[in-house]
Amino acid sequence: MNLEKAFISVVKAITTKGYESAEDDVIYVHEPADVELTDYAQELAFLPDLSDHSPTELDFSAANVVNSALSADDQAKLVDVLKTHRNIMIASGNALPPPAYGVVCDINVEDHAPIKQRARRIPIRYLQKLYELLKGLLKANLVSFSDSQWASPIVKKNGEDIRLCIDYKMVKAVTAIMEYAMPLVDDLLTDLGSYLWFCSLDAASGFWAIMMTHEARKISAFICPLGHFEWLRMPFGLNNAPMIYQRMIDNALWDFCSQRVDGDFSQKR
Repeated sequence: MNLEKAFISVVKAITTKGYESAEDDVIYVHEPADVELTDYAQELAFLPDLSDHSPTELDFSAANVVNSALSADDQAKLVDVLKTHRNIMIASGNALPPPAYGVVCDINVEDHAPIKQRARRIPIRYLQKLYELLKGLLKANLVSFSDSQWASPIVKKNGEDIRLCIDYKMVKAVTAIMEYAMPLVDDLLTDLGSYLWFCSLDAASGFWAIMMTHEARKISAFICPLGHFEWLRMPFGLNNAPMIYQRMIDNALWDFCSQRVDGDFSQKR
């Protein structure tokens, strides 16, 4: 499959008389309802803009390990520690993080039949934007072309900005909710006086470190005039994504500190 050829074909079709009446009633069986996207914004998963996919190389010479209490030899040892764990680091730019250990994203819809929705029409003035978004996602190996029986449509969010997102409303309606204890901000504020040390950790593109199971890839598939795609890494917008990410953080920092997913903020007595 070729995204560029699909883009050219769709543009030609849109500019050809009769496109508006073209239908395909064989494959897609669910007709969209006329609702305002502002009525269920929480059901949408925004497509990230990775059109400028230009990750840089790790530069350990720029590592901030300077401290008046450390000798030059100690600073060099700290840099060596960073180099030892370079496989879990990414540089600046739109780089894809390495897969996380011990956690995957699965979607449990029990025995529900696949939900196939029709590709929504995208105004021609937004097709170039959609093409660039999808090209960036494919280049970053976040998505791939799909043959799934599931299909959620790409829609444009209401507003002046061009915000393209996936409407997962129907998928989320049949997804079993994962039971996992999420930390409360109130608990964090209450505990502030009991801690001596605080550490802020930034997990770059944290959701994308989580691989999708084969079943989750198929269920999360989305469709648009440029093709049918599925996620290889966990996207935003799925029912259980926050709980799965919190579990990954819990596993990574287990026995070191009590962790909070909000802002990747960690604390330790």
